Formats: sequence, structure tokens, C-alpha cells
Amino acid sequence: MTLAVTSFRLRAPFVAMAAAALLTLAGCGGGGGGKASAADVSQIAAQVNDGEISIHQVQVVLQRQPALVAAQPQAAARRVLESLVEQELAAQAARAQGLDRDPAVLQALQVAQREVLARAWQDRLAAQAPGVASDDVDRYHDSHPALFAQRRLYMLQEAVVAVPADRIDTVRTLVASAKGAGGVLDAVQSAGLRAQSRQFVQAAEDLPFGLLDPMAALSAGQSLVLPEDGGVRILTVLQVQPAPVDRKLATPAIAGFLQSERRRQAVEAGMQPLRAAGRVRYVGNFAAAASEPAATAP
Repeated sequence: MTLAVTSFRLRAPFVAMAAAALLTLAGCGGGGGGKASAADVSQIAAQVNDGEISIHQVQVVLQRQPALVAAQPQAAARRVLESLVEQELAAQAARAQGLDRDPAVLQALQVAQREVLARAWQDRLAAQAPGVASDDVDRYHDSHPALFAQRRLYMLQEAVVAVPADRIDTVRTLVASAKGAGGVLDAVQSAGLRAQSRQFVQAAEDLPFGLLDPMAALSAGQSLVLPEDGGVRILTVLQVQPAPVDRKLATPAIAGFLQSERRRQAVEAGMQPLRAAGRVRYVGNFAAAASEPAATAP
């Protein structure tokens, strides 16, 4: 059996935004209001009663829906605009009925405002992250052979076994002495344990990062025993196919991943002094939860 190679990607999101290219589509039907100047009309995608939807608003939504842009590049802007028109009509109806003064609505607006402001501040921090140089890409490529030069595709058998924590070592012993995937299931069942199993194909970059090197060390027929809540997960390698990724092909993904990590780190670094200087007092049940050692800030 041959394992199919479909595409290569790292686990971090790397989506090339095509929304800007669709701005012209969003604005093709704009205008129509006699009161607006020619310059104003050029920025309007639709007029809805006394309200307006700008091209920029269409762009913002498109940037948040890259899958739609990729699947329907010609129709994406129009679909987004129609959705915004319906939103504007509903919002106008809500204001007409006084819902903008409803306590629950006001509270939701406050929450949304806080989220938008926080995201804007963190986005500004992220924008200050340093760029990625070619040397950075080379170092990452060379230090992660399991993802690139020695990348592999795995056909795996996964067995999820419900077992008490004090019997996990017993399962490890059973798996170590078993031969192949069938032997693993037989050994588990002979010990009176029930296992749910499935087979699937997974590329190296889709594995949890901590499993990259352990999986790379396995040959067909060998297994990993991974403890988890309520039992163990056993991954047995059924078949391995080398699938190296050319450095040139991997470069955009690596650069995007490193840039994403630097942006994340910049936000974390910017939040640390705020957390240190901020006066935060938890109240009621939240005070007890915050005092527990395992509790961390979201």
C-alpha cells in the first residue's frame, strides 16, 4: 500500500489573505446615494436605508473567512456583502424597537468593545515582532529533520484503552512484548482490557510536536504508549513511507511559522508587565479558584 502525499504544512496557521484583491469586486455595485460625493461613493459597498456598508467592512469580514475566499474567489465578496446587508437591516430594526437600550444588549456591547480593544492592542504588539531572516529559516529546517529532510508518512493503528493509572505499567509491558498491531490488541484483550481501535494515515507535521522524535525512531510494528486521562493511547506503526520536503518548498511555511511564533511571543512579552503591574482581585468562588496552584491566567 502506498501512502498518498497530499500537501505539506506546519501546524501553525499560514493563510495568505486574498481579501484585498477582492475589494474591487466588493465595490462594483457600490454607490447609489444622491447625497454622497463621488469620492464617498467609491468607498461605499451598499447603502441600506439611512445606513451604509463600506468596502473596508467587507474587507474585514473577508480577511476573517479565508476558506470562503479560497473556495469562491469570485463570489466571496458578494456573499459577504449580502450578509452585512442583512445584519444592517436587523440592526436597524433592533434600534427601532429600543433593543440598543436593553441591559443584556448593553452588556454584550461592552464585552465586544473590550474584546476589540484588547485585540487591537495585541495586534499592535504583534506587528512589532522582528522579521524572519533566511538564516532563521535555515536553522529551523536543519534542526527539525523529522519535519523536512527525514519527514515520513505514517500508517498508524490507534488503540484507546481504559485502564486505571496503577495498571499503565502493565500495559507498557504487554505492548513491549507484543508483535505487531494485531499482537498489541490481542495482548490488551487477553489482560481483560477493552480497546477501541482505528487505523489512519498521518504526516509528521500533523503529529503533536512532542511526538515527532519518538515516532521518527519507530519502525513498522513498534508502538508508543501514551498515558492520558482515564487510560492510555497506543500508537502502533503499520507502515512508514519516506516523504522528505525540499528546503525551497518548505521555506514559506517555515517563515510563516516563525513569524507567527514571534508575534505570539511579542504579545506575551507585552502582557507580562501589564499582569505584573495590574491590580487584580478575584471575588467569591473565583477567589478560591485563583488561589489553587494549578490555576493560570487565560
